[in-house]
Amino acid sequence: MRYFLPFFLTSVMFTSIAAAVGAEPIPSPDLSDYPEIIPSTTPKPIQSPVPTPVPTTAATAIPTPVSGLRLMADFANPQEGLRSPVKIWIENAASLPASAFPIKGELSYDDKGYDQVALPRRKVAFEIPASGQVQISALFKSPGRRDVKLSLNYPGVAPRNLRLYIQPFPASVFPKQVEITGLSKKPADWRVWVNLHYAQNGVSQRQYYLVTYKDEILERLLTSSAAPGKITPTGQFKLGPKIASPKSTLYESLMPFWTTILVPNFSFEYGNHGLVGENYLYLLGAPASHGCLRLSNKWVQEGGEWLNIGGAKWVFNHVPVGTAIQIFKKPVQPFVFQNYRMWLSKAR
Repeated sequence: MRYFLPFFLTSVMFTSIAAAVGAEPIPSPDLSDYPEIIPSTTPKPIQSPVPTPVPTTAATAIPTPVSGLRLMADFANPQEGLRSPVKIWIENAASLPASAFPIKGELSYDDKGYDQVALPRRKVAFEIPASGQVQISALFKSPGRRDVKLSLNYPGVAPRNLRLYIQPFPASVFPKQVEITGLSKKPADWRVWVNLHYAQNGVSQRQYYLVTYKDEILERLLTSSAAPGKITPTGQFKLGPKIASPKSTLYESLMPFWTTILVPNFSFEYGNHGLVGENYLYLLGAPASHGCLRLSNKWVQEGGEWLNIGGAKWVFNHVPVGTAIQIFKKPVQPFVFQNYRMWLSKAR
């Protein structure tokens, strides 16, 4: 029976024997194949972790509260649809250090759009300079009572809550300015809002044709939509081609200063226009048409010349083709207007 010794033992034995007899020493075996016994590389010494630097910030000066400061505001007769100037100031502002300015603030209020749909809370930011006062503007799109909040980003100054009355923009048969110059012809700058709501018992409201330019009201004109049994479409459309004096093929009547309302599937069947004669002017503001929107048409003599002061011609001349028009039916209160009968009484 044979016995075998491990390799590394035989190597040791041969080495010992060779040394004993004076022979050349046998080299030791390469142990690099046994990293678990002798590592092939020398491990690096463990380094101490470098602490992460903590960012440093400059000290922020905290404003020191000053007693006697009050936030004040003055609204100059705010009116629906027009930018109203607002003067805002800090009472006793002279007691504040110059480094406190400018002081940021905010004016906020709830409102409805021209389509009478509630808007997100409206906010107007402002900054009060070292003079202690600033003037800004606020646009209220609906009339009536409004709660307004003023707040200031400075310690010790309490917010100020105000209740305002927004004057309604009056509706009228004829435009307030027959000719307006300096306005762009970009349809995006213009918008038409037509409200078909009509009420005359108790709370009064008349149908109107509202024109805005760059989000402010230019004109609110009394109009007549479809009489009972007829239809005026509601929705969002655009104004189309214009014709100075077309004739209705269905009713055999002239329709001066026609502006098309592009209603899908109704090719040039709807528009806003005037009529010839005076009788229909008494009905403006109430449903009376075959479906189109009637506006005033009237010629008067001024300085020996004839001048058309009607709303149909005003829209024809000023509101560009491509302008968006929204037709809806919603109550608006308060509502003020001057109909044709009222106009005649004042004109005389």
